[in-house]
Parts: sequence; C-alpha cells; structure tokens
Amino acid sequence: MHPFVRWALPALLVTLAACDSTSSGGASSDASIALASLTCDVDGVNAAPFTVADALAENAADHEATGDYDYDAAAATTIALSGTSATVTGGGASASGGVVTVAEPGTYVVSGTLSDGQIVVDSPANGTVKLVLAGASITHLSDSAIRVDEGDKTVLILAAGTVNTVADGAVYADAVEQNAALWSDDDLSIGGSGTLVVTASFEDGIASKDGLVIAGGTITVTAPDEGIRGKDYLVVRDGTLDVTAGGDGLKSDEDGDAQLGYLHIAGGTLAVDASGDAVTAETDALVSGGTLTLRSGGGAGVAPGDASTKGLKAGALLVVDSGALTVNASDDGFHSDGDVVVNGGTIEIATADDAVHADLDLTVNGGTINVTQSYEGLESVLGDLTINGGTIDVVASDDGFNLSGDGDDEPGVESEGDPYDMVFNAGRVTITSGNDGIDSNGSIVMTGGCLAISGPVPGTRPEQGAIDYNGDFEITGGVLVAAGAAGRMAQTPGTASTQPTLAVTFSSPQAAGTVVALDGGSALAVAPGKTFQSLVVSAPWLSTGGEVSLYRGGSVSGSATPVLFDGGAVNGATLLETVTLSSIITAVTS
Repeated sequence: MHPFVRWALPALLVTLAACDSTSSGGASSDASIALASLTCDVDGVNAAPFTVADALAENAADHEATGDYDYDAAAATTIALSGTSATVTGGGASASGGVVTVAEPGTYVVSGTLSDGQIVVDSPANGTVKLVLAGASITHLSDSAIRVDEGDKTVLILAAGTVNTVADGAVYADAVEQNAALWSDDDLSIGGSGTLVVTASFEDGIASKDGLVIAGGTITVTAPDEGIRGKDYLVVRDGTLDVTAGGDGLKSDEDGDAQLGYLHIAGGTLAVDASGDAVTAETDALVSGGTLTLRSGGGAGVAPGDASTKGLKAGALLVVDSGALTVNASDDGFHSDGDVVVNGGTIEIATADDAVHADLDLTVNGGTINVTQSYEGLESVLGDLTINGGTIDVVASDDGFNLSGDGDDEPGVESEGDPYDMVFNAGRVTITSGNDGIDSNGSIVMTGGCLAISGPVPGTRPEQGAIDYNGDFEITGGVLVAAGAAGRMAQTPGTASTQPTLAVTFSSPQAAGTVVALDGGSALAVAPGKTFQSLVVSAPWLSTGGEVSLYRGGSVSGSATPVLFDGGAVNGATLLETVTLSSIITAVTS
C-alpha cells in the first residue's frame, strides 16, 4: 500500500543511537496479530486547491464561440478541386489555377484533390471563415497546403464520415513567413467529426501565430519539427490526436505576454511521440481531462541529453486536475520552471530523469501517481514539496522525494513566513529508492496520512538513508514506516515531535519481503521490498510510556497491499521483544 504524510521545517540530525528504552527478549512463535485498517486521507485535506480554472482566469480567454462548428451545407459556397485547378460555385472565393482564395467571411465546402495547389484565406472583414473539408486532399509542393494570411477567425470543420489530407513539400520559397502544412497568421479552430491527416515535409504540421483550438475530429500529424503549435495558446477540447514530431509535439510559445503562451488540454484522446518535448507551454501547461499517452526523446530507456525531451513541460505553472496520463520520457516526466500542482487524475510516469520536477513549489492534493521508473521521483528545488492527499507510488534509482534547496549540495532555502520545506498532510505514498527515500535539504513535518519507504540496502552507500534531512523532522500524526540501511544516516523524526517513534536496528540485514509487525494497542505490519537493517516506525496509537511488541516472520493474510499492510492479520510470527517507549524517540537493537 502507498502511505503519505505531512512534514514541516526545522532541522537537526537524529540518529538511531540510544534513546532510553526498556526491552525484554521473547521467544514465543506462531502468534496471530490482527492489523489496523489505516486511515490515510487519500481524498485529501486541502479544501481550496489551486485548479485549472484558477489558472485560466489569469490567462487571456481563447477565441472559441458557440456555433463555431455549425454550418448549412445547402447555403455554402462549394469548392471542387481537380488536379492543379479548382472550380468555385458561389460567392466569396475565387480560383486561379491551383490556388483558391477565400476573400470574405462565410462557409465554404471543399472536396476533391489538388496535386499541387493551396487554399488561401485572405479575408480582412470581421467575421468567421468556415472551411468545411468534405473529402478534400490538398498538396502544395513548395508552400502550405492551407494558408490563412488574414482572417478575423478561421474554423476548419471536418465533415462527418470524410477523410481529408493536407501535405506540403520539403522546400518552401525563400522569404516566406509560413512554415507549416496547415498554417494560420490569425486565430484558427478545428472541429467536426471527420478525419484529417497532415503530412509535413518542411517544418511544422499545424501552426497558428495566434490562438489554436481543437474541438473534435480524428487528426493525425507527422512533422519533421513541431507537430501542432498555437503561438498565443493551444487548447484541445476533444478529438483524437496522433502526433509524431521531430521537434516538440504540442506547443505554445508566446513569450511576450504573461497571459498568453499557455496550453490547455480539457478532453480528447492524445498520442504524442516527439523527439523533443511531448507537450510544452511557454507559460502554463494545464490538463483538466482527456487521455494522454506521451513519449518524448525516445522514452525512459534513453538518457537525457542537451535538448529538452520532457513529457509535459511548463515555463511558469503546471496544473493537472483530472485525466489519464501515461508518460514515457527521456527527460523529466512533468516539469515546471515554476510551480507544479496535481489535484487529480490517473498518472503513470516512466523517465530516465525526474518523474515530477518543480523549480519552485510542488503540491499534490489528490489523484493517483504511479512512477514505475525514475532517477528521482518527486523533486522541488526552490520551494515547498507538499502532499495534501492522493495515492503515490514511486520507484527511483536515486532519491524518492527530493527537496534540494538551491542545489543538491547546499542547505535548503526557506521562503519568508513559511517555516516548512517538505510537508505531508495526508495521502498514501510508497517509495522504493536506490538512495535516500526522502531527502530534504530543509526540514520535514508529518501530520497525517501514510508513508512507507524502502530505502537503500545495507552495505551500499553509507551516506544514504531511508530518511535524510538537514533541518528537523517533526511528526504529529500519520503512519510512517521507513526501512533501509543502518548506520549514521539512518535518521528518525526529531525530538520536537509529539507522536512517538520506534527505531529498530537489526543485528544483521533482513531479507526483502521479511514481515515485521509492531503491536502497541493497535498493530501494523510491513514487508519491505528490499534488504533492510533499519526500521523506523511511528503511528498515532503509540504513546510515550506504552509498550510495543516487536514480531518478525510469518505471513500476512487479508491484504494484498505491499510494504505497509492495511488490515488483515499476521500469522506465524515470532515475538522478538517487548519495548517500553520511554522517550519520544526510542531506539533498540534486535
């Protein structure tokens, strides 16, 4: 099972060396111990989280309006494409050879094939140009196949039951502004229920220099550079997108206005395979729905290089409210140059670097985060790392959770008025780490939830521990179990805590999967997934002056949860000893 808890700031190293304890050896075996059902507050304790809606309120609104994707085919101008020419029936557009120019707002239904030509929107009047692709195949050998030079707003509608294709050539004419097979100088929307296949050979697949909204359709894009780009913003409300890009997959890159440069995925099914970042925003990257499968830089089997190859990346703020996200990234899975907030969703990340990285604050209020591969799991650099809820499972080759301050080798930097660096209020977290399970260059506070750590194995790196902090670790609630190597880095919570901790050092390393149970009124059991010699346990039912019986061995029934068991019973265990918790931190060698 995956426990999570809350932590605060202060800092002083506390080792397992002797706090007062009284213990008595035991030899009884075959004990049966009923285990407590744990309350981890997975649903969270933050009543007012910062959401996608809050972020959008601070950005410029997108251009989408009711009725954008409705049209009357009977009243529309029709454009029939044929080889290198076209025929226009109705007003508002004209054809010259293979170039069709739409000069005023209205609805235009396009069908047929252009082998070397294009549709150009040059409509200076206010109003919407609706291009309905109804079985259209458009290729231009030296320019964009569809090009919006001027238009108040252009809406591309994919007619139901039709397949449409757009392609460009590998070489454009000199000194042209456009660089995409489907290119717009102004606001562009794409909707409908038909299919669009975009094959770019020059640079980008679909690009708008203003805002781009995708509201429907089945859209496949292949491009040597960016797949889909909306400079001011990129909004995906619905549809099925399959993007293969030699550069970034989905991108918004306006850097001159703090209210622009954002990307919002509200729904749809997206599959992105990008050599660069899969999804990237200059400012805010926001997810409030949809199913996303993101692969970047060749995936988690490729070590990150100089280029950015992140899964979901934000220049200012990354917020996930809901949705199903699967990320396979060479670089960070989630990355923000500012804050990261996860309020919900089902997230699975495999990465060769950090799973979730924030340069400033990292906050998890809910959702399910499953990190199957990472260098470091969750990391905050110059901010707080706060867990207010959710279920988090992390596998990391280095640190499971890391709060690095202004660098991994320097003390943490505390923000004014906030005494905490790493804070666990609620939730359920399991960490399996190669080095430190949790590493704070500041301090830690735990007030609730459940946290289970399988840290470094004995005999590997003596400077690493299941718990590592520079300030203080104050625990006032929640269930904590931390297994790892013994020695000087086997830290415990500090003496400012109000909830007792028992720190056990075994005389020899214990094999992975060994069951250890503690019964102090209520009982819990752990079965660390790695070899361990140190075990730190704190739980709300422990009390100073009370007794705890320590058991080893046997098996657990009634619970399929790994590491820290939730309910069920331990059968066939052997009593090692009974310990009196004479201090807030009690250490014993067994």
